[in-house]
Amino acid sequence: MSFQKAFEDEFMRESSEVFKHVIAKMIEIWKQLGFPEVEIQECIKAANTQNKERWSSMLEEEQNHQKEILSRIDRLARQHHQLCEELGTPYIQFGEEIPLLEKGKLLQKTVVGLNKEKEERMRSVQALFQEEDVLCERLNVERCALNRDRIPSAEQYNMLQQVIAGLKTETVTRQEKFVTMRDSFFNSMVQLEISARSSFELEVLLSDPQSVSLSETYLAKIKELQLGLISRIERNQMKVNAIWSNIKTLWERLSVEENFQTIFQIENRGISPSTVSSLERELARLEVLKRQNIERFIHDVRKDLISWWDRCYVSDAERRTFTPFDAQVFTEDLLGLHTLEVEKYKALHTSNKEIFLKIHHRETLWKRVEDIVANGRDPDRLFHNRGCVLLKEEKKRTKVVKELPRVEAQITELLNAFELTHGQVLPINGRDYRQVIVERWTVYEEEKENEKAQRRERASKLVEEVKSGAKPNTPMTRRLGTTSKENPRMVPTARSTPKQKLPFLQ
Repeated sequence: MSFQKAFEDEFMRESSEVFKHVIAKMIEIWKQLGFPEVEIQECIKAANTQNKERWSSMLEEEQNHQKEILSRIDRLARQHHQLCEELGTPYIQFGEEIPLLEKGKLLQKTVVGLNKEKEERMRSVQALFQEEDVLCERLNVERCALNRDRIPSAEQYNMLQQVIAGLKTETVTRQEKFVTMRDSFFNSMVQLEISARSSFELEVLLSDPQSVSLSETYLAKIKELQLGLISRIERNQMKVNAIWSNIKTLWERLSVEENFQTIFQIENRGISPSTVSSLERELARLEVLKRQNIERFIHDVRKDLISWWDRCYVSDAERRTFTPFDAQVFTEDLLGLHTLEVEKYKALHTSNKEIFLKIHHRETLWKRVEDIVANGRDPDRLFHNRGCVLLKEEKKRTKVVKELPRVEAQITELLNAFELTHGQVLPINGRDYRQVIVERWTVYEEEKENEKAQRRERASKLVEEVKSGAKPNTPMTRRLGTTSKENPRMVPTARSTPKQKLPFLQ
């Protein structure tokens, strides 16, 4: 028998004995008092009824207490479940074997802890929401789509932190962009010698980067202002460059003192309107002097024109088409025509500079080819090899072997590209330079074969003279394969296949 059962049996026995003892005493008192039997029975029934009612009342009170405890546990359990859902924490299960009072205490403690965690998280989340509000308002972007009336889960909380970190990064980026554009805007105004004219321009210059609006619309408006000033600066720069080019040309042709030029350039740096005005005044002064020295100017421009013709490999026939070159009546119109012609070929050279430089380089290499061929015909070089002349010739030959094919291939590629772009051939001395290369190599091969044939003929003649017993009439120089008089200048031509070995070096 368990302790609980023994306690209950003992309680029931004692209660029964007490009830019996009390009833017996009360009956004895009632009898001594002379109560009738019937009345005594009624008193006993009333006492028994009162006793039952008292126990029933006590039972009801305890049952109500139990109901209150169960109701409280149910309320705490619902709070516990809701808090776990809101906080994203696992729900704690309490076993049925736990007594109700202990279960109520555990739930109460758990709910208090969760409420505390909720309050702390809500304070933290509210701080994050406030920070997000400030950043979003400054950047003029949408806020994070979280329900602010409910506490976010751990995942949502982390997401909110990441969103705010991204907003902070974007804020720093846009702030740096604002400072860069504002500084550029200010510097441009300084360069152009202008001041802020609108309230927006003043706002841009005076705003604190730490608090200024960083919306895309606001920054785009600043960018528009900045680009407008940059465009003005670029136009001024182009204008200044053109004026300076004219001034320096006129200085050179008018032989203006270098000291004056240096001082003027130092005093007129930049592209500000005041600088432009100063340059325009100087250009106007020089134009007056130019008109006073028109003949001298035309002769100088003609020299320039010849220089650009030479750089662009302009043929004599094409040069003769510019008839004003021979005019002797010197006027401003004539100077203008010459100036336009100079600009025409100057632009041609500038846009095709690589082609002309490659052709010049190829002509230089071809001159070396001519020198190598000429030196190869001189037999005396074999007997006067001082200072390692033959070794130097070999080095030159090796360099030409490597460089000439590469340069010719590059020229061909550039000329092909020019023809594809412009729909016409770029004339070099009036001809297609690609064809010139091929023709030169063709002529060279023919001359080389003729030389070989002449050497074979001389060798055969010498053999016949020896066989006949006659003293050879062929001079020593001819026996060596050449003559002192024979030194025609060969003009080699470009090969049709650049990668093959150069025939003149075989």
